[in-house]
Amino acid sequence: MLLSLAWRNIWRNRKRSFITLASILVAVLLSVLMRSMQLGMYDHMIDTVIGSYSGYVQIHQKGYWDERSIDNGVFYNSDLIDSIEKVEGVKAVLPRLESAGLLSLGELSKVISINGVELQKELQIMDIQSKVIEGRLFETPNEIVVGKTIAAFFKAKVNDTLVFMSQGYHGLMAADQLVISGILDLKNPMLNRMMVLQSIEGAQDLFSAKGIATSLVVDVDQYANLNKIQMRLTEVLDPQQYEIMNWKELFPELEQTIVADDVGGILMVAILYMILIFGIFGTVLMMTQERLYEFGVLVSIGMKKIKLMMMVFIETVILSLLGVLSGIAVAYPILIWKHYSPMQFPGDQQEMIENYGFSAEIPFYIKWDLPFTHALIIFLIALVVSLYPIYVIKKLKPIKAMNE
Repeated sequence: MLLSLAWRNIWRNRKRSFITLASILVAVLLSVLMRSMQLGMYDHMIDTVIGSYSGYVQIHQKGYWDERSIDNGVFYNSDLIDSIEKVEGVKAVLPRLESAGLLSLGELSKVISINGVELQKELQIMDIQSKVIEGRLFETPNEIVVGKTIAAFFKAKVNDTLVFMSQGYHGLMAADQLVISGILDLKNPMLNRMMVLQSIEGAQDLFSAKGIATSLVVDVDQYANLNKIQMRLTEVLDPQQYEIMNWKELFPELEQTIVADDVGGILMVAILYMILIFGIFGTVLMMTQERLYEFGVLVSIGMKKIKLMMMVFIETVILSLLGVLSGIAVAYPILIWKHYSPMQFPGDQQEMIENYGFSAEIPFYIKWDLPFTHALIIFLIALVVSLYPIYVIKKLKPIKAMNE
């Protein structure tokens, strides 16, 4: 009976009900859009810098990361790779040999990073094939694929020959003529400026580093706990010989940037919530004052205050549920739209962002936990605000209320 009465009361004054619904809907919409844009930007930053190449966990020879010298590379074999891949949460291990050097074509020279990789494993993780915009992937040891910015710098095309010079393992000379087999767009401006990919066998021959990798990149299961994986790897590998680092340790400045910005975002959402609380409370206050006469009449004709309180509470629950569900229904299509058609930074900002090595776009975060979390928070806020009319009913004096 109370449910039926509450439902009728909601639609007896449609204007009042729609004002309440609109205030809750706008609250859900604004909070979800704001956090979705922010979390989407973080995910995109991490995916651009970490997921696109460096990986979420890396294993090095002890001391390598401090010096980044090929002399501190890891001697690896199939037994070592197999022991790591057996660890729970690990999908694959990708040995890579990385070292910098001078790449030349004619009178032009540029410092780049040669990265020797196992192509078949990389294809499973990075989907390099889809990033080839010209030519093909390397097939022989002296073939390379280059980032599109490097190709543009040299004005190089597929099948052009470049000269590479550097220092190899333990000071040996590393020099060779390398043929461009393909050009890549790695969707990361910094990688496009620096990245040259070669077969790991070719890189090991070039740097006189047979059986050596500078890093073993560990590909992990989606949503895996990186700290737990690090602990399990420590049980398998000797921590005195190897260093096991997750992306937060590899790129602490990126984590600090995200944490600092996230604090600001949470503060902005908190301010938004405060504004919305007063907005919803103002609506409820107006509704309560308009219904004082109604409450006085109901109590005067014998309705118990506890039932009247329950009826008002049920009305609030129904309105709140309708409001948050409507907010989700309006917000989520926008999230999907802006995820697959990301926001772009304008002109000068775009160039500045790309100079830092990030892609100048913001795909929105679309996992369902975000809209439901904010919808739940606003639903609870609305229920707390509903305590005001309940308090008014408890203190209600029917004759005074009807006179007012």
